[in-house]
Amino acid sequence: MRRLLTGVAIVASLVVATPGVAQAAWNAPANATGYAKAVSVPQGNTPSGSVNGRDVAVSWAVTRFPDNTPVAGYTIRRFDSSTGVPQTVLASCTGTIATLTCTEFGVDPGTWRYAVTPKHALWTGAESLQSTTVTVGSPSLTLSTTTLSALPTTSGGSIANFLDGETVIYRLDNATTGTILAGSITPSPVPVGGSATVSVTMPLGTALGAHTVYADGSLGSTANRAITVVDTTPPVVSAAVINKTFGDRPGFVKQGGTYFIYANASDTGSTASGISTVTANVNNVETGQTAVAMTTAGGPFTVGGVSYSYRSASLTASNPLVAGVKSFTVTATDVSGNTGGFTGSVTVDNTVPTATNIQTTNMVAGILGRAEIGDTITFTFSEAMDPNSILALWTGASTPVTLHLNQVAGSDTVTIFNSGNIAQLPLGSVALGGTNYTNANRTFTGSAMVMSGSTITITLGTQSGAARTQGGTTTMVWTPAIAATDLAGNACSATPFTETGAADVEF
Repeated sequence: MRRLLTGVAIVASLVVATPGVAQAAWNAPANATGYAKAVSVPQGNTPSGSVNGRDVAVSWAVTRFPDNTPVAGYTIRRFDSSTGVPQTVLASCTGTIATLTCTEFGVDPGTWRYAVTPKHALWTGAESLQSTTVTVGSPSLTLSTTTLSALPTTSGGSIANFLDGETVIYRLDNATTGTILAGSITPSPVPVGGSATVSVTMPLGTALGAHTVYADGSLGSTANRAITVVDTTPPVVSAAVINKTFGDRPGFVKQGGTYFIYANASDTGSTASGISTVTANVNNVETGQTAVAMTTAGGPFTVGGVSYSYRSASLTASNPLVAGVKSFTVTATDVSGNTGGFTGSVTVDNTVPTATNIQTTNMVAGILGRAEIGDTITFTFSEAMDPNSILALWTGASTPVTLHLNQVAGSDTVTIFNSGNIAQLPLGSVALGGTNYTNANRTFTGSAMVMSGSTITITLGTQSGAARTQGGTTTMVWTPAIAATDLAGNACSATPFTETGAADVEF
């Protein structure tokens, strides 16, 4: 049969015979001289997806025509697995793909399905069934140490699901404006697959409490991890003493006497929360006082040459209270609830001090019986006395005083005044037992007073008038003053003490 092919108009149409099958056909008009029909383009094969970090490799089996000829290419679509909404496919999987695989790099976190549509020349087959769900994880940060009790602390860890090629910095508490922290990733930049090991350092001075560390990728990935800075170090009470209310020799108290507790406490460590409270248990000294509050108000306080930051209010020892060594404790609690303590002791002394000796000495090459510069007079008590009760702020070291040698009927006397010759010191008076030690009231300015143990020695200074010499032997009588107290605050007995031994010439 002869076929004329003049004025042929070719119309292509897609006829769907069964679901998923497409046919292509060419039809000529009735007066055409020829006719041809093509076979259908098959439906695509269901693809599968493989996730590596934020990269998804999609692969599928070849689609073939009935004569085993493979189709020329394929197009890929990605769908939200929960809504079915098509997504924008990333560049490496767009257009017609001639191979049987492609990889989307940097897919957003989520759950996705893929479908493949075969293409051949101008004709398109039916889209495949959708793949099983693939899940792309969100960027994440893990740290080996999330509770920090010391600063600075460097924590290891890892990141995952970051974008390939990103560099990473770390910030504290805010992903965009937070303080940048020292840190690194290995390898850097982020390799294919989106994972790397990390190292990040929390600096000294980071506040206690909850914080968030952010890992910020240069291409927009961000992840965070919660951490907590805690104080687990107990505060330190380095020293504590008890001292009577008036005086400067700590470690002694008497029954019924008033006293203070002093202490030094500090909260140490790189995450210190600070001292919250300082309390003392002095139940052995004052019954019932198990949590005496101590404060820094009015401080610092110097006792016995040592400075203390905390002090209690004035307290009163029990009465009666058996003499002896009594223990006490001071406890410091920091803001985080950690506690540290100190155990000390105080001696309860209820014994009244007394005069036990009075002696004078003549200076080398001096004139016996004449009070002159360099001679001494020594007061001895039954126990150590509080130097502060003798002279305010005196520590017992050598200090200037004024010795008075007064002419008194029946017996010349010695008394001691302060360096300004204004106030008499509570050393009482000494009757020398003779009337020829002076012919008028004299002062010895610039005399030196020093304490050693239970003795106080005065070395005579410059005399204010002419000297006089006592010819005969005498016996001194010392009458102490009750204003002088021992280390526990017991007032000295005023009972006179008579010089023992044979009568001699004083000075």
